[in-house]
This record gives sequence, C-alpha cells and structure tokens, in this order.
Amino acid sequence: MFRPTDDDCADCGNKAFAVTDALSADGSPLPACFACYVDRLDRVRVSGVVDVRTEDGTGSFVVGGSSVEETDELAGSVAGELGSGGVRVSVTDVSPLTEARDLIGDYHARELARAERSESRHVYAGTGRRGTVIDTETRTDGRIRGAVSEALARHVVEANRIRKRADVDDRVTEEFPTLAEHRATRRLRIEERVWDMAKERGVSEASERAADSREEGRGFEDYFRDWCDDRNINVRRGKPAIVRLYPGVADEIARKTDGLAGVPDFLVRGDGQRSFGGEWRPDADVFVEVKRASSNLSRDQQRVVAHLKSHGFGVYVLRGEPDDIVFDRR
Repeated sequence: MFRPTDDDCADCGNKAFAVTDALSADGSPLPACFACYVDRLDRVRVSGVVDVRTEDGTGSFVVGGSSVEETDELAGSVAGELGSGGVRVSVTDVSPLTEARDLIGDYHARELARAERSESRHVYAGTGRRGTVIDTETRTDGRIRGAVSEALARHVVEANRIRKRADVDDRVTEEFPTLAEHRATRRLRIEERVWDMAKERGVSEASERAADSREEGRGFEDYFRDWCDDRNINVRRGKPAIVRLYPGVADEIARKTDGLAGVPDFLVRGDGQRSFGGEWRPDADVFVEVKRASSNLSRDQQRVVAHLKSHGFGVYVLRGEPDDIVFDRR
C-alpha cells in the first residue's frame, strides 16, 4: 500500500514521499521519505539503464543492484550479452535510486527497490537469485523486444549445434548467462525463437562441420584464458569489458558498425610489465581475437579493429594451436 502524505518520515523526520505498509513487519502503515524507504528495504539501492537501439525503434532495459559497483557490472554484462547478438547498446545513468527517480519515474524507482516483493510483474519476474533485477519490459515495447529476441536467437542458432529441443536451454544459458539468470531470455521468448529457427534450418552436413569448428574455437579461447591466468594476466571478455571500461568507444563502434558484433574476443589489461620470461605481455590495455589455425578476420571484425586502433588500442590476433601460438599484431 502506498498513499500520498503530508506527514514527516518516521525514521529521519524529513518530508515523507508516501505512507506505506512495505516497511513494517506487521504490515502497519508508516510514513517514509524515499531515502529511508530504500535503506529500510535494503534490497536494490542503485539502478542503471542499458539503452537498446533496433531498426524497429529504441528503448531501455533497466537493471538494479545493491551498490554502484554491482549495478555497473550487471549493466555491463547485459550490454555485452546483447552486443554479442548484434544489438546496439550503451550503458547510461548508473546511479542511486534516490537520484534516478527523475529519470525512471517514482513508481519504477519505488518498485525496483522492492525487487522480488514488487507489485510490478516486470520487476519481480526479472529478479535473479542474487536479488539483482533486469527489467526488460517497462521501458520497451513489443516491437523492440521482438527485434532483440530475433537477433539473440539468430546468434544462438548460428553459434551452436541445436539437434533437439533439450539443447536449447543449455545453449541459450551458455550464450546469455546473465539474462538467463534473471529469466529475461524467457520473457523475451528467445528459447522459443531459437527452437523455431533450428527446426527451419534443419541439421545439414555443412552445419555439423561449422558447429564442430566453433566448438574447437571455444576450446582455444578457454586455452587462452588459462594461459593468461597461469601468468597472472588480467583477461576479460571483449564486449562486456569495452562497454564497462570504455563506454564512449563502445558507443562509437556501435553507431558506426553492426552493433558490437566485431569486437575482439578478449580485452587484456596491461600492468606496465613489458616482458614476462620472454613471453608476450602487453604494457597497456589491448584486444585479442582468438583464431585457431589459419581462419581470418571477418569484415565486421576488420572494421571494428580499425576503430579500436584509431583510439590507440593495440589489437592482436592469436593464431596457431595450443602450445604453438603466435600473437600477430594488427
């Protein structure tokens, strides 16, 4: 229950924004200012906006977390997963709910603070196990959600072998773990669309070979991450990292290319050490695209690499086979 009031906050004495029964254990109504309301609930304190641009229009996914750091990381993960499917995105306005009310509105801010106990289906259905929230619906319409679903489903089908319906959930979760954790893939009906596409395409000999090649490629990516971990080199997935650490560059690339589809696989953080036992080690942030054997960069990747270099980033292509690798600077 929420109703307007001229009373003062029961906690701090400042002007209350509403009388509500959401704060008391016995359900009795109490006047509360918005700051005390958020503090007393102690669930979601910060929101962030992931702007989504499709050919059918623009909208926003709104995320919520307990701190600026957690919410910033969540927004970056969401943007990275959307970007991997070719959706154009940017992260804006990660700020405490007390400041975000003017942007997202009193009702939305109020309900985000309640998380899984919200009266808004868009919020409680988007609350994950950690208590964080991804609301895909309040600030989008059906056309935008449909375009996002189509793009992400196409990415899953093109990147994976889908032989039976039971494969779909695992493949979608692997590609979009943060969205899946918050049931956003279900609300966007991505699993349903993936299965429809898989049935339309069927399983050909060529698609089997392509799937085998992609699985080998993923294995080589895992090898590179382990290689970096063994040498205490900080490595992150490229798309979420560029959105979180270099949002201006990410926005420019998204505007000038096909979303973030061509961003290299990894961002490797430089630590100022120019060498490590004679092995490759960057002294500044660089991007690395992992290419097993002799496969080449796609046209999208070449365009993105050019943009990254224009902003001063080093870009490498890791080629070869495990235990016989070469870092090829672009």
